[in-house]
Amino acid sequence: MPFTLRPAATADMAEIMRLERAGFAQAIQETEDAFAERLSAAPEGCWVLQDEAGRLFGYLCAEFWPLQQGFNPARFARNHAAADTHAPDGEEVYVSSMVIDPATRGTGWGRKLFSDALSEMFARHPRLRSTILIVNPEWLAARRIYRAEGFIEIGEIESYFASDNGQHLPAIVMRRN
Repeated sequence: MPFTLRPAATADMAEIMRLERAGFAQAIQETEDAFAERLSAAPEGCWVLQDEAGRLFGYLCAEFWPLQQGFNPARFARNHAAADTHAPDGEEVYVSSMVIDPATRGTGWGRKLFSDALSEMFARHPRLRSTILIVNPEWLAARRIYRAEGFIEIGEIESYFASDNGQHLPAIVMRRN
């Protein structure tokens, strides 16, 4: 099934939220308000994967940040205001959220969404030099994608991810220069 990568639009919000609910445990799902604000503040970082019929099968949202050595855990707060952190002239892409529809997991479309969206951002914004993201230690498939794309682990943020059963796991911070 052929898919098209394109910039996200406000009209995609219902489908983005469907994917968010399908892709993440309720305890870590972000709100529709957070996505709407992110799309408004950082539209050049929001991408969707769409089939020929117009159905969305994935999204990736990112912001551009000033490049810093190391990382500041406070910058990674869930549901943070992208308007407070996004810098259109930033040098680092922060991948704030990505989901591939569970129906397409294992097909390679998640990696394609990830690599193609980042390639588009870097091609359109030549000042970008680095990408940073966080990942749950239990998301083994995502970690494999990130490692294969050249990301290395640079640290952890303690008790970041809550699960529906009340357990808290760290966030692994990964970067690619």
